[in-house]
Amino acid sequence: MATQTQSLSGELKISRAQIGRLVAEFGLLAMLILLVALFTAANPRFLTLANLTTLIQQNAALFIVAVAATFAIISRQIDLSPGSLIALSGTVLGLVFQATGSILLGIAAGFTTCFAVELLHGALIAKLNLNPLIVTLATWIWARGLAVSLTNASSILVRDPLTTFITSDLGSGISPSILLIGVAYLAGWFVLNKTRLGRYTFAIGSDERATIQAGIDTVCYKILMFVLFALFVGVAMLITVSRLGAAAPDAAYGLELDAIVAVIIGGNPFQGGEGSLRRTFIGALFIAVLNNGLSNLGMLDSQIAVYKGATILLALLLGVAGARLVRGRQ
Repeated sequence: MATQTQSLSGELKISRAQIGRLVAEFGLLAMLILLVALFTAANPRFLTLANLTTLIQQNAALFIVAVAATFAIISRQIDLSPGSLIALSGTVLGLVFQATGSILLGIAAGFTTCFAVELLHGALIAKLNLNPLIVTLATWIWARGLAVSLTNASSILVRDPLTTFITSDLGSGISPSILLIGVAYLAGWFVLNKTRLGRYTFAIGSDERATIQAGIDTVCYKILMFVLFALFVGVAMLITVSRLGAAAPDAAYGLELDAIVAVIIGGNPFQGGEGSLRRTFIGALFIAVLNNGLSNLGMLDSQIAVYKGATILLALLLGVAGARLVRGRQ
């Protein structure tokens, strides 16, 4: 009798673990399908090619910044500055374009701003061992403030064939901005899985002290991670300016939070040491669908915030439930 009870208990544990893995792996995808069904029922135009194209284009910067956020969270070097940095670097792009008439000089200045700020982050965090959360939170504040000061809180028109091309339709709803999402994820996957920087990103997030004892120059690789972060943020900045047709000091407000949420609800643990861009992509797609679907329902901004926050919390709880089932906890 005792043997039968132990056997039954073992089967239940295995069953719970299997359910947990299914929930962890496909729970968010199931919620995403449910969201699409609900939004389509409320608005039949939601699932049209035109709206889906708009959905991806409007959230292209989110998808790309989420790639960078994945590296940051895996290595436990969280960065809260992307939204403000996009606003600041976009402002620099707009001012240089306004002064010179050259979009290439403007883009170069915008990307230089991204690299300069992220190198500063790398130096303060890697060399001086300052807390990345505090350092990048400070940038979240001062970068947005500087963007507003430089423009007197006004947008700068940026009209050029190159920026127009980035958001143009190449056919079948495909635009260069959508192609850049694909390039970003492929490049991120390659770096994360096929290079030393990727291997050490996991190692630093898992146990930085052990990585240092193994003879790895973690300072160098941390700085390289922030340089990579700057590249993705720069691309997101260019897409944002192109989509808006202007450099706006209030652009990309809250983007960094959406990107972090996308990484976490996608199934990448906040404590670092593991993660994948496949999970991030599903998380970013979930946030993009949620943003687009709620905005098309004609709700007030306050109502959108309530429903968005509640849905994100539900997705997070689903992930936690799956993880606990895998560990065999009630």
